[in-house]
Amino acid sequence: MDERETILIVDDEPDMCWTLENILRPAGYAVTTTTTGAEALELFTAEPYDVAFVDAKLPDLDGLELAALIRQRSLHTAIVLISGYFYQEDRAINEGLDKDLFIGFISKPFDLEEVRLMARQAVERVSKGGNADGPNPAGG
Repeated sequence: MDERETILIVDDEPDMCWTLENILRPAGYAVTTTTTGAEALELFTAEPYDVAFVDAKLPDLDGLELAALIRQRSLHTAIVLISGYFYQEDRAINEGLDKDLFIGFISKPFDLEEVRLMARQAVERVSKGGNADGPNPAGG
C-alpha cells in the first residue's frame, strides 16, 4: 500500500504542472496534476489529498474560489496558492492567509527549494494538527 503524502497540482500551464511534479515526485510525494478547476474538484470527490498547489488564475475557475471549494470538500487538505499574477503583499493573498483558506503562497517564478519547503511544511501542518488549519487552541 502506498502511504506517501498526496499532492494535487492545479495549473492551467501543462509545463508548470510538469515542473512542479518533477520537483515534488523525487522528494517522495505521490503527485497528481490537472489543468482545470473542474477536474480538480472531480479529483477531490474521488480521493482526498494532503496538499493542493493551486494556481490563482485558471481558465474555468478563479484559484481563490477553487481554494474555497476544496476547503469545503476537505478540511484536512493544506492548500498552497501559486501565482505569477498576485504577490505576497496583495490584499487577496493576505485575506486568504488570514482566513486560513490557504496556508502559504508562492509567487512565480519560484525556486525548487521554495516549493519543496512549502510542501514539507504543508504536510507537517496536516499531520500535526490533523487539519490544514492546525490545532486551534481557541476551540473553533
